[in-house]
Amino acid sequence: MTNIRINWTVNLIQQVRLIHALAEAASTVVLDSKEIEKFDLLSKELGLRLSGSSADAVDITRFLGFSHANPTTRIGEVERSLIFPHAITQRCRGFWPETRSHRVSFLGLMTEKRQEVLAKWIHLNLKGHTYRPSDNKSTLARFKKWVFNQFGISADTRIQIGDLLLWSSDRGRRFPIKAWDEHYYRVLAESEFVLCPSGDFVWSYRFFESILCGAIPIVEEECPAYNGFQFYSFHDDFSQLKWTREIALQNYNDCLSRITISTAELKAELERIVEKGGRSKPVR
Repeated sequence: MTNIRINWTVNLIQQVRLIHALAEAASTVVLDSKEIEKFDLLSKELGLRLSGSSADAVDITRFLGFSHANPTTRIGEVERSLIFPHAITQRCRGFWPETRSHRVSFLGLMTEKRQEVLAKWIHLNLKGHTYRPSDNKSTLARFKKWVFNQFGISADTRIQIGDLLLWSSDRGRRFPIKAWDEHYYRVLAESEFVLCPSGDFVWSYRFFESILCGAIPIVEEECPAYNGFQFYSFHDDFSQLKWTREIALQNYNDCLSRITISTAELKAELERIVEKGGRSKPVR
């Protein structure tokens, strides 16, 4: 029986996914009670079990590590770019439909830089939808005015622009929906392609999440984390791109090998860590 404790203030999805993966291998994962509510939707929808106390839990926090810049995630001596629980990879695979209703989509936070990049992509790839920025206004204001003038609605809503489903939302920034937004994943699974502009760093969670849902990513910039996958660039002619199930399945299988750890390997590593770490004081 392996009962572990993690002393983290949970902010990043890397932490959320890592804790979920550990819960699939450990008997009990103990977090501070104030942190557990961040996982409410994962507990309700995917059966994640966490505890606020355990008398014999071993604190393994110092054996866990991650870098958001690279990215890398580490459990003891086991390291991946990201570590996802099997429950999520399997759930995403179950969302794949027979036919996909969206040619291309983007769902996420519309920063000013991101809106400028997306607007340029729309101008180059979606016929009949012209973007002409004004020099005397911010990019954010220009983009919102352009969307309003074109479609008569705010850019903060879900809209269809030609073949593009564009949904501006900050849902992914707030717990508990930050930990699990099923609607987000279902829209990815309904899409043939997903636009993946860069965020704080070049790599994006959206790249891997799209692949898990069977969509082919279209990236603003390439980076080492994307090596080995099949994807397209913002510079490619969108009208010539073709989605195939063969590419989607190859990407999915490659993704599993890159961001998951077998339960047997993870249990063995946890046992090694617990033995090395010794027994912690009882958690009250």
